[in-house]
Amino acid sequence: MRKLPTLISAVIICATPAFAQARGFDSDFSQAVTGPFKLEVIVSDDLAHRANNLPKKLSDRGTSSRLNSAYASNGKYGDRAIEDLLEEMHEEITGDFAKRGLVLSESAPTLLRITIVKAKPNRPTFNQLGEDPSLSFKSYGIGGAEVSAEFITAGGDVVGTAEYDYYSSFGDRPHLSASGVWTDADRAMSRFSKKLSKKLAKMNQDAS
Repeated sequence: MRKLPTLISAVIICATPAFAQARGFDSDFSQAVTGPFKLEVIVSDDLAHRANNLPKKLSDRGTSSRLNSAYASNGKYGDRAIEDLLEEMHEEITGDFAKRGLVLSESAPTLLRITIVKAKPNRPTFNQLGEDPSLSFKSYGIGGAEVSAEFITAGGDVVGTAEYDYYSSFGDRPHLSASGVWTDADRAMSRFSKKLSKKLAKMNQDAS
């Protein structure tokens, strides 16, 4: 894992299956996890690679015939774009945890590691626009993200996991046309954060 604190004006570029839907929130805890937690937010090795490269797997590069297009090929997001995702995820977790009385502390014995596994923008990132002059910010497509969490004890044991993913579909075209760069990815991270904090708050209540 790696930490990272005009020809086309309104074209839809599909690099994620048109009917992709959220699998829903899924969690698995071997014991009650009550906190406090030391928070760490990272991106997967694959997503870190895509900051400045196209995906390693050809199957991850979408269906566009324009193989050198960073946007259509799901890569070359740029370091700043990855940092934006990390900052958004961190803000969502800290905000939702505070609302539910869940304590985050740098000295906590249990590590909560949040990993942004995959993310696809609705519009080209700043770096992608620089990579492909034929793109504009009016270009848009379906986006989303996959996020996971691990709860790790001081001894290195994983005592709980959670995951969530969400991608929009072409049925959401009116929504997509008004999207920002990471609209659907932000939505996925927000939903994950709320569901995770709700789960942990209930475990705390049951344990008290």
